Amino acid sequence: MSADVVEYIGLNRDQSTLIECFRQSPAETKPDIIERVLSPLRPPARVSTPLAKGAPGGAFDLGQGVRLLVGEKPILYLSEEAKRMRQADAVAEVRDDGFYMDGAKIAPSNGSVLQPAMKIVQARKNHRNSKGELISLSAWRQWYVLRNSKLFSMLELKDPALARRRGRPELTMEDLGL
Repeated sequence: MSADVVEYIGLNRDQSTLIECFRQSPAETKPDIIERVLSPLRPPARVSTPLAKGAPGGAFDLGQGVRLLVGEKPILYLSEEAKRMRQADAVAEVRDDGFYMDGAKIAPSNGSVLQPAMKIVQARKNHRNSKGELISLSAWRQWYVLRNSKLFSMLELKDPALARRRGRPELTMEDLGL
């Protein structure tokens, strides 16, 4: 056994059977199965200091703990139906110097590139309400990225400790004197 391999013992029969339910090939080891199944659930890496927009190191920081890797292609779905049908309304590209759509760099608005990029697509597709206004949507919910063969919304990638919240802060038991 190599120095970087640690074997945990003490799995009961039910846990071992559960792991076996995920086996894809006879050659796959239990650690391989556990890593494959749990990898999509890995929390985003915590960074003590946020990266600057377009920071070197292969990542583009969207803020609130969300970092996209250079080369990733964020996907926009303006509706749940489009998402179910896997018919993207737009596909962007993350480059080392920013967020691009159709070869053009997206200028941030209020620190975000997701909202302006989504508005460009909405205007192009005439995605408007009965008053002729662009339909109000959360860009964090509409933009997705494919990681480990699973689609994640930008909202799911947010670090809860860094996520901004609208409205009043939540009251705690301590705030209430309880």
